[in-house]
Amino acid sequence: MNLSIVIPAHNEEGNLEGLVNDLLELQKGKGWDCEIVIVDDNSSDNTGKIADDYSKKFDNVSVIHRKKGNNGMGFALKEGTKNAKGEYILWIMGDRSDDMETIPKMIEKLDDGYDMVLGSRYIEGGSRGDLGIDKAFFSAGYSFLARMIFGIPAHDITNAFRAFRKKAFDSLVLEAGDFAISPEFSIKAHMNGFRIGEVATTYSNRKIGKTKFNMFRMGLRYAGLFKYRFNR
Repeated sequence: MNLSIVIPAHNEEGNLEGLVNDLLELQKGKGWDCEIVIVDDNSSDNTGKIADDYSKKFDNVSVIHRKKGNNGMGFALKEGTKNAKGEYILWIMGDRSDDMETIPKMIEKLDDGYDMVLGSRYIEGGSRGDLGIDKAFFSAGYSFLARMIFGIPAHDITNAFRAFRKKAFDSLVLEAGDFAISPEFSIKAHMNGFRIGEVATTYSNRKIGKTKFNMFRMGLRYAGLFKYRFNR
C-alpha cells in the first residue's frame, strides 16, 4: 500500500503542527509507506513556515505553496492530489476536525476493493459531534437528496474527509475550487462507475481559528451540482 495524505491549509498555524504530529505517529504505528503533502493555500500567518520546517525534518513531508490567485479548499486539494505519488489518497482537513481513528478503517475498505471511502457522520456509529445542528441538517439533507437523485450509496457526500484511489481522481474533471469539491467528486465518481463506500466518523469543530465555510453560499453551489443528473 502506497498512501499520500493531502492537507489543505489556509491560516492553520494553530492546528497544523498537532495534525502532522498525529499523522506521523499513525504512520509509524501502522508501518505505512506514506507521504504527507501540505498545501499552504496563500496563508498570511506562519502556516507556510511550519510546513517548511516539517519538510526539512522529515523526508516524507512535502509542501506546496499557493500564492494569491485561485485560492480555496477545492483548488488546494486538487493541486495537492495532482502532485501526490500514492496509489491511495487521503484528504484530511487542516483544522483538525477529522477523527484520526477513522483513517485505518478507510484504508481497509480501499483494500477491500472500494474506489472511494467517505467518512460519514450520519450512519450508525458516526456522530456530528459538536457540529452545529443547522450545518448538520444541511449536509445530511443534501446527501439524502443526492441519494434520491443519483442513487449514491452514501450518507455524507459533503464531508471532504475521505480516502480514494488516485486513478479515480485522475479519470475525472473536477471543476469546483471551494467546498463544493466534496459533493462534486462523490457525484462524478458514482456516475462514472467507481465503487463508493463509507465508514462512521465523528466530527469536531475547529478549536483554533475561524471557519471559511459560508452555508448560504455553499447551499447555492451545492444545488448547482444537480445539473449533472441531466448532463450525463
